[in-house]
Amino acid sequence: MSSILEFLNSHGSVRKFTGQEISEEDEMTIVTTAERSPTSSNLHAYSIIGIREADTRLRLARLCGNQQHVAQASLFLVFCADLHRLSRIAEVRGYEFSGDHTEMFIVATVDASLAACRALMAAQALGLGGVMVGGIRNNPEDVAGLLNLPDLVYPVMGMSLGYPESEAKVKPRMPIEGIYLRERYSDVTFEDAIRTFDAMIDDAGYLKGREVESDRYPDFSGAYSWSEHAARRMASQRPDVRRGHMLKFLQSRGFLKK
Repeated sequence: MSSILEFLNSHGSVRKFTGQEISEEDEMTIVTTAERSPTSSNLHAYSIIGIREADTRLRLARLCGNQQHVAQASLFLVFCADLHRLSRIAEVRGYEFSGDHTEMFIVATVDASLAACRALMAAQALGLGGVMVGGIRNNPEDVAGLLNLPDLVYPVMGMSLGYPESEAKVKPRMPIEGIYLRERYSDVTFEDAIRTFDAMIDDAGYLKGREVESDRYPDFSGAYSWSEHAARRMASQRPDVRRGHMLKFLQSRGFLKK
C-alpha cells in the first residue's frame, strides 16, 4: 500500500521526450485502464482519440498554442466529453434525449476528466511520462474538424505521452489546510496556507522568468509569488486564457442549452 501511495504522490509533468515509440500493447494498456475509471450511472459519456500520425500531431501542436511536446510525443490522446453515442442509443429506441441540459454536460466532462487522470497514471506506471494539454480548447472548431467530432462531442483536454528525456520534477502543492475543509466551507485557514505556499514556490524557484503578462504591470515591484502569478492569470485578457469562444462553441455542438 505504501508503494502505491508513493507512486501517486510522485506525479510530475513531462514535456520533453526521447524518440522511443510507445508500443501498441502499452497504448492499449493505458486506454483500457482509463476505461476502468468511474463513470456516472455507467453511461461512459466520453471517448478517447489516440493520435500517432505525425502530421496530425503537428497540426494539433499548432492549434494548441504551438506546444512542441504535442508534435514530439509518441502518442497524443484527446479526451472528449461524448453524448453523441448516447443520443444515437436514445434515437434507435425512440426515447427523448436530454443531452442539451447542463447536468449532462457536467456528467460528460467529469467522465472524460476522470478517464484522463487514470490514463496518465497508467502511462506513468509503465515508465512513461506526460502532460495534460488544456490548449486543445484554444481552437475547438478546428480541432473538431480535424478529428471529425460530431455534435454532442467536444475536446476536454489533450495528453502528450512518451518516454521522458529526464526525470520529472515533483512540484510543491499547497498546504492541505488551504484546500481541505471539514464539515463546511470556510476561508479562515486559506490565507495562512497561501502565504506558506508562496514561500514554498519561491524557494523552489518555479516562477523565475515566468511572469504572466509583465508588460501589463510595469510598475510592479513586489515579490513575484504564486498568489501574484495566480491573480494575474485570473485577470488575463489573452484569448487563449479566457477562451471566451467556448460557450458559443459548446452551444453550437448541442451542449448547455438548458
